[in-house]
Amino acid sequence: MQSTIKISLTSLLAFAAACAVALAIQSTPATAQGGEVIRPDNEVAQTEEKKEDNKEDKKEQNTGDSFTYKAQPGDTYSEMARKAVQTYGIENNVNLTPAGIVYAETLITNEANVGLLEVGQEVKISKDLVKKYVEEAEELSGKQQKAWGYYVQFVDFNTDKVGQE
Repeated sequence: MQSTIKISLTSLLAFAAACAVALAIQSTPATAQGGEVIRPDNEVAQTEEKKEDNKEDKKEQNTGDSFTYKAQPGDTYSEMARKAVQTYGIENNVNLTPAGIVYAETLITNEANVGLLEVGQEVKISKDLVKKYVEEAEELSGKQQKAWGYYVQFVDFNTDKVGQE
């Protein structure tokens, strides 16, 4: 027996609004002992002092398996996810529609479950995660493209300065 799922535009908008509220609620980062910020990937971020001490070690640990950005005033995780999707597309010669970009960035953002960013916060987005959702975006049906296309009007696709000092 084959079943189909119909999602109304109202339901999709309600879901998007609920996600926005959930992200706003999580604006205060969790802290561990010593005031270290706990990242969504359960890694404990180093304090500024420790970051300076381990600057050389950090360069060596960057394996290139993620897109790394540093939050600037006004940056959001969603914008960084958008930039990662666009960068992935350039690096891998993938041309997504604007609706496909919005789809991929939204799923990446929802999976990360990150609240508001702190200025200077380092954000890493796994290239494998980006690849997963870019490949899904390439397979969107015409109806799905149209549904996600509604949100394109609200998006600034210029991510040149996002995550950049």
